Amino acid sequence: MDAFIEGLADDPRIRYLRSQEKPLSMVDNWERTMAAATGRWVAFIGDDDYLDPDLADLIVAIEARVPDIDAIAWNRLTFHWPGAREQEMHTAIPTGCRIVEVARDDLMRKTFGWEGAGRVPTFMFSAYHATVRRDLVEKNRTRFGNRYFEHPVVDQDSAFKIIATARRFIFSERPFSVLGTCPTSNSASIGRVDDNARRHAEFMADLGRNMDNDPHMADFPFPSAYGVTASVGVSQHWFRTTYGLKYDGWEENFARSCALDCQSAATREDFEIIRARYEAGFRAWQHGRFLPFFQPVYIEPRETAGPTFTGVTPLLVHVGEHFAGASTPRALYDAAAGMMTLPEEIPIAL
Repeated sequence: MDAFIEGLADDPRIRYLRSQEKPLSMVDNWERTMAAATGRWVAFIGDDDYLDPDLADLIVAIEARVPDIDAIAWNRLTFHWPGAREQEMHTAIPTGCRIVEVARDDLMRKTFGWEGAGRVPTFMFSAYHATVRRDLVEKNRTRFGNRYFEHPVVDQDSAFKIIATARRFIFSERPFSVLGTCPTSNSASIGRVDDNARRHAEFMADLGRNMDNDPHMADFPFPSAYGVTASVGVSQHWFRTTYGLKYDGWEENFARSCALDCQSAATREDFEIIRARYEAGFRAWQHGRFLPFFQPVYIEPRETAGPTFTGVTPLLVHVGEHFAGASTPRALYDAAAGMMTLPEEIPIAL
């Protein structure tokens, strides 16, 4: 990366932070990056992702109609780099291009109440693959621990704070980024018990502690090592207990999401291990009160040489992630853009 940036050193748009003598945790890397950024709006992506620069023009257009907007989110495409999955995956390209305002009460129900959640609740409004006004970021820094990011799961830390404090939220049906997964991504281990354990250990080693043993976890027996749903539960439990967020009635929905997390297992053996872990947690949690809502069902993986699903539904076009020969997130985005409304032609009727 040092060599790559060297040829761009004179570009005033770039502020490059060199690597330290030893690896930093994700939370410390994000913290120093946010401190170095200078724009009025902030959006984070990973090195295996892509973000359309035309997003800047959309932000300006939305601001002109909604001056007090705090956060903007959009649909995302997905791309698995070679080695991240055994077979080609598919991505869904939305056919719509509406720009809509999302009510904060709806977001609170879906995020903290887990209403209508799949394996995870809705928390698309954050600094990650979404954008937030810088002045809100600074206000939240003083509200929450005098840091930009506190919890090790940084995207969720960001989302919970933004959703709890922002005033107005705008969502674009049209995608503006690609969420990439490379073989070393944490998300590449989803559904694979051995891989997940290894990634979990590496994450905690970088962090310098095992966050599953933090004091606030004493009454929440679902370590993040259990799976994606547990990881969201841990970070949300931290936020609730640290800052006194009260939101009732989420537990049943959380149990249903944990069941769906089991169903992401790559094999029957992995399914049984994940199921047993979650079941033990529900038996121990609040005297087993929510165990009846945890009803996972194993789904046999389909054997196919191509993407798991392609075709057209009323609102989506499903294509293989290597559609049109795409070999990078940028190439996939460019190919998909031919099916999407041009950014400058998106109607903003707010």
